[in-house]
Amino acid sequence: MTDDIVRATASDVPALACVLASAYAEDPVWSWLMPRDRDRRLRLLFTAHLAQQVPAGRVWTDRDRTVAAVWAEPGAWKLPVAYLLRNAGTLLRASRTQLPRTAGRLLALEHRHPARPAHWYVEYIGTRADARGTGRGSVVLGGLLERADADGRPVFLESSNSRNLTFYRRHGFEVREEMTFRSGPPMWSMWRR
Repeated sequence: MTDDIVRATASDVPALACVLASAYAEDPVWSWLMPRDRDRRLRLLFTAHLAQQVPAGRVWTDRDRTVAAVWAEPGAWKLPVAYLLRNAGTLLRASRTQLPRTAGRLLALEHRHPARPAHWYVEYIGTRADARGTGRGSVVLGGLLERADADGRPVFLESSNSRNLTFYRRHGFEVREEMTFRSGPPMWSMWRR
């Protein structure tokens, strides 16, 4: 990890939840899942998720806390049942009437997540809206990719916004599949070998 990349701590969670809420505010899938009061609801979800992932060292950021990346090492991408039960109330409060839609999309993504080969998984990466285009997201993603390359394993992610495909391609990712669903916007699964 370079000096520009730091592991998030518990004290970073509120700021990084705001970063991810800002990054996903206009995202097609999150807009469909949370048509109203999106900022507050995204902050609620990301706060709970980051609080669970920070102790495991799975959240990286930049020195200025303008980027947040949540990732999982090989074999650890699937959220345990205990995690889901602990966060069920948060998911319900954030999703409200859209809970069936949200749960359905999450289950569909889990079902389509590849079991092999063993891989690193970029669950979320986002840059605060006022810092987009500064290269900070590339620095943080680059740190994860260096670690994956040193490990000799591929990296997998799902993109919920077609505008981000070019960014990921610049970092060596290729579209594996355009995922369509019974309802809602498509998503793209991507690999970096």
